[in-house]
Amino acid sequence: MAVQHPIRVGLPKARFTVVLLLQLTTLFLLVALDTGRPMSRLIELTGVIIPLSAIAVATDRKRERRTAFALAAVAIAFNGSELSGFKLLQLDVGPILSVLFSAYTTWLLLGGVVRSPRVTGDVLAGALASYIMAGLAFAVVYGVIETRVPGAFTAPGLNPAAFPDLVYFSFVTLLTIGFGDVTPAAPLARAVALFEGIFGVIFTTVVMAALVAGYLRHREGRA
Repeated sequence: MAVQHPIRVGLPKARFTVVLLLQLTTLFLLVALDTGRPMSRLIELTGVIIPLSAIAVATDRKRERRTAFALAAVAIAFNGSELSGFKLLQLDVGPILSVLFSAYTTWLLLGGVVRSPRVTGDVLAGALASYIMAGLAFAVVYGVIETRVPGAFTAPGLNPAAFPDLVYFSFVTLLTIGFGDVTPAAPLARAVALFEGIFGVIFTTVVMAALVAGYLRHREGRA
């Protein structure tokens, strides 16, 4: 008598590709369209609202989802009028919680990529989505630094850096391009930029190289 196994409904096959397209669109809008909104609002929108779009497809583990949504809820509660309309206990820790939530979402995306049984095109898209999420998370960190230490970054003309400038600077640093038009001036800003540059090199030379090699092996095996 044949034993029928229950059908497991997994995550969509193109789950990472959808996240990647959303991130690329958001990244373009953040940098190309300077709306003149306050730094704090853009930090919180980037650090909380944007990563929420990745949670549903980044993992199917209930504990990870509960942790992610709990971090998001706490970040929104402490971000005051910018997101929730109130400020819990008058504590200004919302931006820090946004940083933690962005970092956790990046970790979930990368974990979903690593746990994939086969390296497919969608898994490669997930790796790129993790890369972009890391860049956005670093941009939120830079925004928090600039908010706490005004003048920590300088834009062209020695003007204070706006959040679109910091998003641009984050990805220029992550890609190790280094145009030099946006400059970290404060010691903490320089230290974080140095760490981001190292992360970018390690990610592209180790993680992406291993995934591409696995993808090519997978294609050869199917052929």
